[in-house]
Amino acid sequence: MLKGIENAYKYFNYIKVIGVWISGIALFLMMFFIVYDVILRNLAGDSIRGGFEIVKNYFMPLVVFPSLAYIYSSGVLPKMDLLIEKFHNKTKMVFIIGMLVIEIVILVLMTQFTWTYAMTGLEREMAFPAAGALYPLYPLFFLIPIAFGMIVIENVFILLKNIKEKVATFQFKYE
Repeated sequence: MLKGIENAYKYFNYIKVIGVWISGIALFLMMFFIVYDVILRNLAGDSIRGGFEIVKNYFMPLVVFPSLAYIYSSGVLPKMDLLIEKFHNKTKMVFIIGMLVIEIVILVLMTQFTWTYAMTGLEREMAFPAAGALYPLYPLFFLIPIAFGMIVIENVFILLKNIKEKVATFQFKYE
């Protein structure tokens, strides 16, 4: 059964990498957008109308949220691993499984609440004004529950690995 979980995790990892690519491309486009705006401002005395709002409402969410599950799984975010390492293996298992269950519950609630907010934004067709026009904002609201949902899936994989292998770990590593 662990082999099946590892295979499923490999496919899930591909989805996370796609998110990283989306974030990287958005970051690259945001850099070009800002550089173009600065050059335009300094050489032509003009600016991209609504440029700040476009960066804030489009590029920033596209840089952060698609890659969030990958960042979470990479182990860069702080955990209580320094404290937990001091305990015996059984105590580590109890703490790690307890923390994973708490994280899953909290992230499921966050996913549910942000999904509700995204659906409300869709119903109201929320937009932001920039340069005298309204730009749709509600499609980007769906990035947030998707990101939290992917972190829930990541935590479920880690929880299953801890239970099946009986090893205390915060990361899902496969060979």
